[in-house]
Amino acid sequence: MSGDVTGSALEARAPCSASELAAAIARADVAGAVATVVGIGTMGKHFVSALRALGVKRVRLCARSPGPLESFRAFEGFETFAGGIERFVGRPAPGELAIIATPTALLIPAARRLASLGFRRLLIEKPVSLWPAEIERLAEELEGEGVEASCAYNRVAYPSCQEVRARVAREGGATSCTYTFTERIKPDWPQTFSAEELARWGIANSLHVMSMAHGVIGWPASWSAHRSGSLPWHPTGAVFMGSGVSDRGIPFGYHADWGSTGRWSVEVHTAAASYRLCPLEQVFRRTSTTSGWTDIPVAAFAPQVKAGITEQVAAMLCEEIGERVPLVSLRAAASLSRYAEAVFGYDSAETEAP
Repeated sequence: MSGDVTGSALEARAPCSASELAAAIARADVAGAVATVVGIGTMGKHFVSALRALGVKRVRLCARSPGPLESFRAFEGFETFAGGIERFVGRPAPGELAIIATPTALLIPAARRLASLGFRRLLIEKPVSLWPAEIERLAEELEGEGVEASCAYNRVAYPSCQEVRARVAREGGATSCTYTFTERIKPDWPQTFSAEELARWGIANSLHVMSMAHGVIGWPASWSAHRSGSLPWHPTGAVFMGSGVSDRGIPFGYHADWGSTGRWSVEVHTAAASYRLCPLEQVFRRTSTTSGWTDIPVAAFAPQVKAGITEQVAAMLCEEIGERVPLVSLRAAASLSRYAEAVFGYDSAETEAP
């Protein structure tokens, strides 16, 4: 199998360590920026926390019902709108950033609505859509309207990922990579998530760790995929193994066994050292086959905010930070989802339906 991405999709123009990134964000002056957040659920609240940590004082919040907005009404400079994106009529200030954090099924309609209102900078929560073709169509539409849009795969912007990316670059580049994406399945998932989301759980959730690994080594260029087993809500498989080569020529392998006891992890190897992210927020380094793993401190500008969120928002608001933190374009997000279709055995023909 082969991918459809040419060149590196996630290469920072000015790579730097986690501490250097934290210092750069601290220097960046984005207090005068304006932002609108659509959807004030769990992720929407994380984005609001990131905006506040960055000192952004002019923020509009849009939710379907007034309940989630109550706790923000007292914040100076905050405006709230209840009624949903369909009724939202706010016009953007010059350069205003719109962050879309609605449930997955509403992400694309919200993006289209904001573009029709004149917003030209969008950060859309992952995965944008469960269907790659829908992401591609949205990308084409927004490009035609002059809209800059990114998909919020926040693990690509984790300070831990930033640290590994910088160290790997200093050590001459990665020689190989392995990652695991075994899910911690809970019995209430069929009652918590829609059947469509569960049937494409690899795109809905496992892409988080896959995006992180390929954020370091480059996009999948060619690969072989193997799977076995099934779950009542995920008929295409429960065990996934494969290997390939990234668009930077770096060999990689992956493994997941959704019926066993593994967890998410990424290991990246160079000629000088090996790096392990497990949990993904932490970095461990080993320099010989006989030594143990050493914990590497990872600095963050706003450690109280969910990892990667502040970094992504800062990258959207400040060009200097955007050069240091790779952002995932919609076309790159679609390519990543098509890779997941191959890994998980999803029927890509369905994605061609309107």
